Amino acid sequence: MNLIDTIDLVETGRRLGHDVHRLSRIAPQPDWPQAVTEGFEAAAARRTPRPPQDDRFVRKWLQLRLGALQRGRAVAADVTPDLLRRLDTPHCPVSRQPLTHATRQCTDASVDRLNNDAAYAASNLAMLSVRVNRAKGCLGFDDVLALSKRDTPTHGLTPVEWLRLAVLMLGPAHVQCPRDVPALPLCAPLPPTSARTALQQVQRLLTLNCGVAATRNRLLRSLGPACGSGVAEARLKLLADAVHAGLKRLAPDEACWDVWLQPGLMALLLAWRGMLKDEAWACVSRVAGQLAGGQPLSARALALWQLGTRGYMAPWMAPPQGRARAVA
Repeated sequence: MNLIDTIDLVETGRRLGHDVHRLSRIAPQPDWPQAVTEGFEAAAARRTPRPPQDDRFVRKWLQLRLGALQRGRAVAADVTPDLLRRLDTPHCPVSRQPLTHATRQCTDASVDRLNNDAAYAASNLAMLSVRVNRAKGCLGFDDVLALSKRDTPTHGLTPVEWLRLAVLMLGPAHVQCPRDVPALPLCAPLPPTSARTALQQVQRLLTLNCGVAATRNRLLRSLGPACGSGVAEARLKLLADAVHAGLKRLAPDEACWDVWLQPGLMALLLAWRGMLKDEAWACVSRVAGQLAGGQPLSARALALWQLGTRGYMAPWMAPPQGRARAVA
C-alpha cells in the first residue's frame, strides 16, 4: 500500500458520502466505510438540501458505487445515472423474465460487469436479474460457454440461458484478444453500450433489418459493396434471405434473436465471413458500425476498464487469480 492509494480511496468514499446526502433520501448505515460516513456527515453539517424523493437510477448508481467501494472495485467516470437509464430494460436478456425493482426478489434488476477482470465501465455493463447475476458470480467467459454446452441446468440456469450470457460476455471478454474471439449465435440482445465484436454487429443488423423485405434490401445495398467481390455479395444476399425466412418461422413465444439457433444459419454466416479478405472484412466492419451508430473502443475508453489491476481500485486490492467456483 502507498499513500497515494490510501488518499484516493478516502477521497472516493467521501465524495460518495457527499453524493448520497445531496442526491438521495438514503439514510446513513452503520456498515458504511468510515470515509463514506464522513462525507455524508460533512454534507449534512453544511445543510446541503436533499431531494424530496429518490430517483430510481440515481439511487442504483449510488448503491453501485457503494458496493464497488466496499469490494475495492473501480467505477469509471462514464458510469452515471443516465447510463443506467440507457441500460434499463423491461426483461432480463438472459432469463427473459420481467425485471422488478427494489422488491428483494431474484427478479430484481442488477448491474453486472460482463468481464469480471475489469472495472465498472459503460462498455462492460449489462442489466441482468439478480438470479442470473448470482449464477454468473465470478465465472469467466470460458466457464460460462462450457456450461452452455451441457445437457442439463447448472447453478439454476439452463444451457440456453448460459449461452445467452456467453453472448453478452463475448465482446468484453475479448477486448485484448479480438483475433481469438469465437463465433456464437446472437441469441440475446446486446446491451446498448457494451463492447461487441464486428460479427455480432453484423448479426444484430441482419436480425433487426431482415424481417421486412424493404429494410433487408436497404441493408444489402449498404453492406454489399463492402464485400469486395460479386461472389461474396451474393453469399451475403443468401444469408440475408435465410435470416428473413428464419424470422418468419419463429414461434410466437420466441424472440427474434432465436433465429440464430435455427439449423444452418450460423454455417451460412461463417461461410460468407470466410470468403472475405481482411481488407473486405475491415470495410464490412466499418460500415456495420456506422449503420449501428457504434464507435470503435478507443484506448482511452479501454483505460477506464482498469485491466492492469483486474478492475480493482489499486493493485494491492486484487486477490490472487483463480476461479471462485469450479465449473464441474
